[in-house]
Amino acid sequence: MLAPKRRSPRTHWVLLSLAAAGGALVSAGCPSPEERACDLICDCSGCSEARYLECVGKAETARAAAMKASCTGSFDDYVTCVEEELECKDENYVFDSCDGQRDSLRGCGISIFRTVCEDANDVFMGCGLGFPFSTNPDDCVGSIVCNARCILGMSCNGLNGIDFEESQRFNECTTACFNTPQGSEPPRGGP
Repeated sequence: MLAPKRRSPRTHWVLLSLAAAGGALVSAGCPSPEERACDLICDCSGCSEARYLECVGKAETARAAAMKASCTGSFDDYVTCVEEELECKDENYVFDSCDGQRDSLRGCGISIFRTVCEDANDVFMGCGLGFPFSTNPDDCVGSIVCNARCILGMSCNGLNGIDFEESQRFNECTTACFNTPQGSEPPRGGP
């Protein structure tokens, strides 16, 4: 009986490299959860390729912000929920059953699949305070984004001035938004 021929270390290394490269190629073709959610949103609303890429870009930026804020679990839970629960009604998408996951992510000051201004409007409306921001996504920029992020981490008692300490933190956060050069990030230690 012949003994099995041993592969040389170089051959073994080449085979492992090819297997790894093949795996990378296969995984490169798999869309991320954010891409799948943006696919569903765009399939429903009929958005352009540019809007789809914008959705994916914002989702990736939100993932990076979630990682920085140690909120990756909340981010993943929300994206998974959107992917599973999104409903399309007359070219408008809804995922109302994901409110708990969205609120958890909002608590980190992060918004995805909607502008942070839209989410801040929801918080204000829920507290009986009206709409502070334009519904036009192009208006949600700079210090306005920063201000909206300050709102997301607040309770109604803080926004209505009932909880003095929280209300004070909110005022400090929004003041800092207009005093920073870029005006896009709430101050450290803010909501």
